[in-house]
Amino acid sequence: MITITKDLNKATCVTHAGNFHADDVFSTVFLEKLYGNITLIRLKEYQDDGTKLAYDIGLGKFDHHGATYDSKRPNGIHYCSFGLLWQAYGLDYLTQIKVADPKKTFEVFDYLLVNCIDAVDNGEFSITTDYNVYLIDSLIALFRPRFDIKEDEDKSFLEAVSFARIIFDKVLEDSISKVKAINIIKPLIPTIKDKILILPESLPYEFAIFNLNLDVNFVVYPSKRECYAAHTVSTTYKGFTPKIPFKKEWAGLRDNDLVQITGLKTARFCHRNLFLFTADSKEDVIKAIYLTLESK
Repeated sequence: MITITKDLNKATCVTHAGNFHADDVFSTVFLEKLYGNITLIRLKEYQDDGTKLAYDIGLGKFDHHGATYDSKRPNGIHYCSFGLLWQAYGLDYLTQIKVADPKKTFEVFDYLLVNCIDAVDNGEFSITTDYNVYLIDSLIALFRPRFDIKEDEDKSFLEAVSFARIIFDKVLEDSISKVKAINIIKPLIPTIKDKILILPESLPYEFAIFNLNLDVNFVVYPSKRECYAAHTVSTTYKGFTPKIPFKKEWAGLRDNDLVQITGLKTARFCHRNLFLFTADSKEDVIKAIYLTLESK
């Protein structure tokens, strides 16, 4: 539980007042996860003297605003307060909650959430579009008191924390799931033939492929739609450009039309963007891959 106080003597943690961001909000969520209960004070100014756990303020261990600060990841993204706290206590927390593979989960969670928040907060990330894109930081900003309505700032901060708590939990669940997928796929590496990975079940394979740096062009798996699927692998993680698209004359076809053009009796569907082919049998989706490769 998070209790906000106005009395510095009662506080166990300190962060800044005023406009809050994903950095200080998610840092607060993480500290609550780590310690169970924290008493927080939000101040306009504070000099970290080591008596409180201060973050995003005070120029101490967990503040990234100092003139000489230059702590960054190997990818060049500087740590913000959330990143600094995660680096210091993340592995301890994951061990504390008995995650099966804490070291790998620490790495994946940092990649999926912490690194992104750090990048935005430090001004090292941007998206240029002609339409609005809500990032986590801009969603958190929606909870700030509006200029035209009188609202309590601390109450608004706690509302943002409640929202961030859900995101934190969901990304952690996703991280644990992705680590499980990595550990399932890793032993299958010797079975990869012609750059085709065949999975025994439907699982989130995309992250695992790029995390393990696998040279794979197609993935075959039993679909949740009670058929088999062959999926192309994109040129980049979360990308939309397949390394090798399925045959263009198959685009958008299904059932009898697809059976006739492919000669595959159990063919069901080929996506119009040529990244997915499904059939009732595993053999036919594999044949679809080889028909595609033969045409290139």
